[in-house]
Amino acid sequence: MRLLGFTRQETDVFDATFAVEQQGHRYMQLHEDNLQDPDLYIADAASLKALVTLEQLRPSDVRPALLVGEPPVALPYARVERPIRWQQLVEVLDKLIETRADALSRLQASDIVTVTERRRSNRVDIDLTDPADYLKMRTKRSQGRTVLIVDQSPQLYDWIAAMFAQAPVRILLADTMSAVEQACVLHPVATVIVNTTAAGMDPYAVCDLVTQNRAHDERIAVIFLSARDMTFDAERARVSGYDGFLSMPVSKTNLTIALQRFMHLPR
Repeated sequence: MRLLGFTRQETDVFDATFAVEQQGHRYMQLHEDNLQDPDLYIADAASLKALVTLEQLRPSDVRPALLVGEPPVALPYARVERPIRWQQLVEVLDKLIETRADALSRLQASDIVTVTERRRSNRVDIDLTDPADYLKMRTKRSQGRTVLIVDQSPQLYDWIAAMFAQAPVRILLADTMSAVEQACVLHPVATVIVNTTAAGMDPYAVCDLVTQNRAHDERIAVIFLSARDMTFDAERARVSGYDGFLSMPVSKTNLTIALQRFMHLPR
């Protein structure tokens, strides 16, 4: 699940609560930099920014949303009151997960791609976008379809290369800083994937190097692959300019969805 608009103290309470053994489904909060799509969203209804973000994410039965508290306008999402009664919240989450499973099964059975209908109910229509996000949107992204794997073992490279063997995507491997620099200079690299568990490779230095070697109007995405316990410093990674991370072992689906955020890939 992804939490929206809650304070650090509240997110810690969510983590502590869901760490306790529960009957039925198990829930875990995704780190804010994790590029994996969540199964559902939980938003603080008192946070206007969280509500705006939620609207932009376009929740549906496939990826439902839960509001905590009273929103300023009526919104078509499940809701629980404050103060939070945790057993009630878990019961609502379980129902949303069952709704999601049913929606996914119907989509798989029909094999039809549908277009989301325009919402007729109230919505939050306020622009609270961070100016830095607008700057990123204006930055020209690489038109190339080259993915650079930074790792000292070929296993990750071999797996990703096999994954995109039939796609118009080129996969390269770099096991040294000089190889990273050479690849960025000689090839239209769109995305760099860094294995943060690789010994002898500094992922933050890789970010700095990629930033230095790209054109002033070009944006090369940098994705970290991390162990479950996050083998890197997220704050330092942000300063270095990374775009987010995925936890290993990473599934083909999650990796493909993450790459599609930064480069044009066939669906």
